[in-house]
Amino acid sequence: MRVVAGVLLWFAAIRWAAAHGSVPLRPDTLWHAWSFDPVVLVPLLLAVWLYGRGLRQLWTSAGWGRGVALSHVVAFAFGTAALFVALVSPLDVLGEELLSAHMAQHALLVTAAPVLLLLGKPGAVLAWALPAESRKRFLRSHPWRALAALIGALSRPLPSAFLHGLALWGWHAPRAFDAAVASYGVHMLEHACFFGTALLFWKAILDAHSRRRAAAALGAAFATLVHGGLLGALLTTAPFPLYAWYLDRTAPWGLNALEDQQLAGLIMWVPMGIVYLGACLALASRLLASRNDKHLTVDGAPQGHWTAVDQRARS
Repeated sequence: MRVVAGVLLWFAAIRWAAAHGSVPLRPDTLWHAWSFDPVVLVPLLLAVWLYGRGLRQLWTSAGWGRGVALSHVVAFAFGTAALFVALVSPLDVLGEELLSAHMAQHALLVTAAPVLLLLGKPGAVLAWALPAESRKRFLRSHPWRALAALIGALSRPLPSAFLHGLALWGWHAPRAFDAAVASYGVHMLEHACFFGTALLFWKAILDAHSRRRAAAALGAAFATLVHGGLLGALLTTAPFPLYAWYLDRTAPWGLNALEDQQLAGLIMWVPMGIVYLGACLALASRLLASRNDKHLTVDGAPQGHWTAVDQRARS
């Protein structure tokens, strides 16, 4: 494990030195600017391998398509592809030259990849990647239970929305943003914050099956829609460039720094806003449908169950 960590750090240092010692990217060299960073690529490939191994074990035991449907596997595949585009394709390097490309990368990390990966039911599949005995010991271990409890607490609608909003606003502050694009380590931390808080947020949205949880999730999604739209509007309508890093980098791409910033703001305002709006509409539809569905759960139990309990309590 120490050897693997050392190799990854060595490759990361090489990439950092190359990125900060090379000439600026140009349009005619863009397609050659793939970012095969092992710190990103190795965990990504490992996750795909573990998912495939777990899926094979699960379907061997339960039957093809049982437990996890083919649609879930397709969603996970598209989520992995979104991560690949964001972190390995030339979009990653282009993000150092254009704020709009950097914002497109953030959109993939915040709205596309997390949703698709979670729809792939990774928890259920990855658990099957371990041998049966190891899986039982792992799931019963104290560290895993503590981690699962922490994730469960943070992936509720209000805490997850707060952390997600803090990451969005904090990292888009000019000093923090400029520090991220200037430093490999800070940039990795920025991406981890975006992706990690987005996973918590979208887990809270997708897990909102009960009426009360759906109502809280709707409030969290709507708040995120509003403040995310406000941040996009501020970037779009600002009368001057906010990020010093891009002031002398956008000319080869046919944009000045302000036009590039306006395009970045529109990416956050419109495409990302549409995703948050879709979540709001889906949750609102679920709440409206619950009025006519006597079997909809309230905090995980059938509505009829709670009515009977309430009647017994009154008697």
